[in-house]
Amino acid sequence: MHFWHLPVVRKLKFDFDLYDCRHTFATRAIERGVDLITLSALLGHKDTKMLSRYVHPSEEMKAEAMRKMYFAKAV
Repeated sequence: MHFWHLPVVRKLKFDFDLYDCRHTFATRAIERGVDLITLSALLGHKDTKMLSRYVHPSEEMKAEAMRKMYFAKAV
């Protein structure tokens, strides 16, 4: 869905797509610890495979995952 009909969007020449919000929502939900099955249901997906389109883990999230794996192995 595009919002080019709104004068402010035309003036800014900014292409806003409602699905951009889904990407942000999904990424923020994962950052805050929402599990994949619940997030998948919230986004209306039938399975978790679709989440790979919407979730974009940050470098910090990847580093934290590696720390968890390292310390889990050390214990």
